Amino acid sequence: MDEKNLNGLDTDLKDPPFPSAEIIQISPIEARAKTEDILTAAKGGGISFAGRLFEYVVRFAFGILIARVVGVEQYGLYTLAITVSLIASNMAMLGLQTGMVRFLPPAIRMKDDQSIWEIIQVCVGIPVFFSLLLALGIYLLASPLASLLFHDPRMVPLLRIVSLLIPLDALASMTYVITISFKQPKYSVITNNIISPLLKLLLAAGFLAVGLSTKGVLLAQIISTAIALVVLIYYVNSLFSLKRVQGSSKRLTWKLLSYSLPVHMGWMVNTLRSTFSTLILGFLGLAIGVGVYTAASRFSLIGQMFYLSIGNISTPIIADLHSHGETSQMKAYYQTTTRWLLLFNLPVFLTSFLFAKQLLWIFGDDFTTGATSMMILAVGTLAYTSTGVGANILDMTDHPKVNTANAVVMVFITIILNILFVPKWEVVGAAIASAISTVLINIVCLVEVWVLLKMQPYDRSLFKPLAAGVAASLVAILINYFLDFPELIQLIVGGGMLWIVYALVLFFLRFPPDDRVVFERLISRVRAKRPTTQDVKSC
Repeated sequence: MDEKNLNGLDTDLKDPPFPSAEIIQISPIEARAKTEDILTAAKGGGISFAGRLFEYVVRFAFGILIARVVGVEQYGLYTLAITVSLIASNMAMLGLQTGMVRFLPPAIRMKDDQSIWEIIQVCVGIPVFFSLLLALGIYLLASPLASLLFHDPRMVPLLRIVSLLIPLDALASMTYVITISFKQPKYSVITNNIISPLLKLLLAAGFLAVGLSTKGVLLAQIISTAIALVVLIYYVNSLFSLKRVQGSSKRLTWKLLSYSLPVHMGWMVNTLRSTFSTLILGFLGLAIGVGVYTAASRFSLIGQMFYLSIGNISTPIIADLHSHGETSQMKAYYQTTTRWLLLFNLPVFLTSFLFAKQLLWIFGDDFTTGATSMMILAVGTLAYTSTGVGANILDMTDHPKVNTANAVVMVFITIILNILFVPKWEVVGAAIASAISTVLINIVCLVEVWVLLKMQPYDRSLFKPLAAGVAASLVAILINYFLDFPELIQLIVGGGMLWIVYALVLFFLRFPPDDRVVFERLISRVRAKRPTTQDVKSC
């Protein structure tokens, strides 16, 4: 960052390299609008994060249950089946989830019911149709797929069961996007983050108890997804009545597809990039390696979930700001959300990196061999979460082809790295390939947002969480060096002290004004809901 700008000099430069937030000049009206956008992101992101946190805890328990009951190899086979379902459902959506979130919020803002209904029909109907075709194909071709791809006949019944999940996942994804477009993340939180994972855990426990093993776990996932989908459709209908005459214009269909298909290519290559390490381990017949790698990857989810919460609620906000030409607000919003992402994810990274063996021990002794892989994956997750919502900004500012080009290049890099590293180093090689590709693609995206839009996500306030992270990591390293407790006690003591020191240093360094606005609003809401003495007596 330019030292002149940091010292308040030469602030009249039109395009200073990597400007700080302090030199983004906005009017009082824009300042109020900026505050409202921040509060909307905080509220929506907070609701989404709370739901994702609950989901993560339940999924964590779900993963431990499977790993300890069926073992590391069956856990790997389950992961491969779910990966096939994920790829197929993403393929069926044709990128229309991005088209919906680009065009639906403006239609909602204008209260154009006809356009809203036409967008929903196109963006839901087409993915459902293609997902049914893919599900049928996987069901019929399960035997050759299991033999040719995974070299394991045990995958045949798993692929047939998981084919039923493909249309359910595709429809659930599109209905989720509708609730986000209406800026009502609480509905998706209730269904996707609470009902679905909780039902999945309970049903899986029941099926495992009667001896259904991995098949029972997959059935639990299908049933829980179907029930949650019914509830989510009910909520969508409460936001916008679905009892309408069918029919949409060909012009709108072509408009949505022409926007979404280039994005779809990016989505698919990103999906392949993120799952290729798992797939290549499966292609090599390393089901145990898949299980270990999945357990190591599971801890990175907690670092990603806050990013996804902020990113999902940010997409319609960015679309609105761009459609109204509010560039200054978008710049400030970019920097504020990036600070939040680093603020939360830095201690998550440090915990995953410094206590990898202790965390993996929770799944079982067989999984602790993945500690090195987990540390490597943590580096990639930190890069992913600390570079901001640049990909969302590129999509919503009419640069989706840039994201697509990025994804195409990076998927080839990921494939090459996996081919080079996995046969030699197996799980560690998969982690290295994933981390390198993640770091590269996020750095490239960071540069592109600056070149195309003259926006960058960092300002001086980031030094505070970085200082807190250094202090907390030093304390954790000393604890690991001088104390030798059993794995679980070491994790509780060392990890707990890391988070306490991090929070205390941040408290003494004080939070920036934007963050204080959010905290003050949260405190006022809590106080407003607290019953008074008179209310208590009247009860």
